[in-house]
Amino acid sequence: MKHHIVFLDNEGIGPTVKLPEFPFPHTWASYPYTQPEQVVERLKDATIVMTCSVPLRKEHLAQLPKLKMISIALTGTDGVDLDYCHEHGIMVTNVPGYAQNTVAEHIIAMIFSLNRQTSSYHQLLSKVSKGETEPRNIYFDYRIRDVRGQVLGIIGHGTIAKRLAELATAVGMKVRFFDRNGKYQGNEFFSFEEILSESDVVSLCCPLTKETKDLIGAAEIALMKSDAILINAARGGIVNEPALIEAIQNNRIGGAALDGSVEEPIQPHDPLFQIIDYPNFILNPHVAWSSEDAMQTLINRTVQNIIDFAQGKTPASVVKKEELCQA
Repeated sequence: MKHHIVFLDNEGIGPTVKLPEFPFPHTWASYPYTQPEQVVERLKDATIVMTCSVPLRKEHLAQLPKLKMISIALTGTDGVDLDYCHEHGIMVTNVPGYAQNTVAEHIIAMIFSLNRQTSSYHQLLSKVSKGETEPRNIYFDYRIRDVRGQVLGIIGHGTIAKRLAELATAVGMKVRFFDRNGKYQGNEFFSFEEILSESDVVSLCCPLTKETKDLIGAAEIALMKSDAILINAARGGIVNEPALIEAIQNNRIGGAALDGSVEEPIQPHDPLFQIIDYPNFILNPHVAWSSEDAMQTLINRTVQNIIDFAQGKTPASVVKKEELCQA
């Protein structure tokens, strides 16, 4: 069979990343990005589709009878209607674990940035250089805290969570986990309430599912220390954004860092921009995963999933129906 492969959003892979060749007969089409109204037209003859972040919903898939495989160039699968795919025999693969180091490093960078306030002091000296504020001998404008000795509560226990724990331990943090599925036991595992109330930093390392949507809302933030930091380098939607905005505006939380938002790509009208200039808030456009090293690994494995499928083999990371609610 000669496959027609379509890459819906090649802009999701950096310009230095090299696409491996497909060693089987095929035709190929690739687009920088595909809007929802363009999906069906571009995939009408496709048997295999690659996507980074273009959603593939039931209303699209129902119009694509030739489609046999979806190869997601990410770990998260929430952009694809998995129930429809499993009901209609469309194989779905993803790439788990490719970003464990890069995302963990990004989280550590956010923790240091919020605790040490290096960017805020840089901006302060920028104002001095422009004559917008007077130079002083000593500056106490922003609170500086040591990371060593702080309690890091990690919600999740996957590859990213474990790598984060290694890095955090190396800089002297005390690591605790909350495992939502209750699989693991031991001294390092605590209840959800204990993680929230006793941690200096809470990091979300879990997928976005029906169970984790708005996992952190006003009630959960109220349990946290008033100077605690919340980090979400997972998916927008796990944190209730209105609740977080209100907490930052009213000093009910020490700080927060988000790598991503509910609405992506984020638009100028997004409510999160109400707090964009707060020194204890960091907003990144879903980039924690995108180091050059991680992206090359990602595209290599995404293509290998397709090669295995086309050659009649079982890809290494097929998303199975019984695994949808596990993470």
